[in-house]
Amino acid sequence: MFARANDALTRAPPARKRVERCVTMRNRILFERAEIDARTRTVTLRADDARATHAREVLRSDVGDRVRAGTIDVGACEATIATMDDDKIVLKLGDDARGRGRPEIDMLLATPRPKVLRRLWAPLASLGLGRVVLANAQKVERYYFDSKALDAETIRGEILRGLEQAGDFLVPQVGVAMRLPPVVDRLSGALGNSSVTNGFEWLLDGPRELGWDEFDAADVRLLAHPGDSGTSVAEALEGVDARRSRVLIAVGPEGGWTDYELDLFEGAGFKRVGLGTRTFTTDVACISLVSAVRERLQSWS
Repeated sequence: MFARANDALTRAPPARKRVERCVTMRNRILFERAEIDARTRTVTLRADDARATHAREVLRSDVGDRVRAGTIDVGACEATIATMDDDKIVLKLGDDARGRGRPEIDMLLATPRPKVLRRLWAPLASLGLGRVVLANAQKVERYYFDSKALDAETIRGEILRGLEQAGDFLVPQVGVAMRLPPVVDRLSGALGNSSVTNGFEWLLDGPRELGWDEFDAADVRLLAHPGDSGTSVAEALEGVDARRSRVLIAVGPEGGWTDYELDLFEGAGFKRVGLGTRTFTTDVACISLVSAVRERLQSWS
């Protein structure tokens, strides 16, 4: 009897592994302007589109249900599922409500390792930044600029993932500066009204009305450096009008800025700040600094 039972167990097919699919979380489904039929204000998504999968499997939506949606760089809206079948989903969009303007925090970031940079885009977009300029620095390796992490399509895809998570729709401008001194000279006013900054280009330039103007005109400029600077973010922002101010944060490499670079920034009006005696990786430092600025200004919208 035992032999037959053991034989049966041996012949039994192996248990099938449970395969779990990772579905990107979206608190707002975003659409490109080109995807929207301007006459009917509808969007048609194929069944295999990740946004359609989200509506079906995560939201468990059906015909007539409303979902949070938005047009990238235009505004937020509600969308109603007009039709749904095995091949496609058709959504009827309401009017875009533009709501708040461009986020009031910008970042000048010494380009980190490609792996770190790629995982930074989504959380930075979730927190809300107006512009991010990736800069060279003495402790930045040259090969970082040859990486696919600087591919505009890759960057935009990661940013959109962060925006959908946060329920936002404004894509931050992203630029890259192969030389740091000209960018700091521009911020200090040394370049005057020149539209050219040597060694600089926009990877994601956003709406045409944006650009250097507001980046130049930051009311408060913070220079992050490892170690105990003696000045906290809260102290540096004391008395700043949260409703009318722009803040620019310069974040250095994980090894910190050099003495020359620190002098360069401080000559352009940057205040040195720190996060205490702990030394953080670039991604932790960036998220902590933006969070500290938003908390001090009470601007989480």
